[in-house]
Amino acid sequence: MHPEARGKGYAIALTKRLMQLAFEGGEVPFLHVRPDNVGAVALYRRLGFALRRELVVLWRRPK
Repeated sequence: MHPEARGKGYAIALTKRLMQLAFEGGEVPFLHVRPDNVGAVALYRRLGFALRRELVVLWRRPK
């Protein structure tokens, strides 16, 4: 997130709205987040998300 946008509640508002739309559509919202993205993990936990599964992803640059 751009530093000037941090701390203004944009991420919370956007995530809550998307959660609401998912629930209204009969869906269950879920997220993928890198564990080293500490700020995002903390935000999502505050919003009620919990760790369901850890995935290992291997990034490789094409030749």
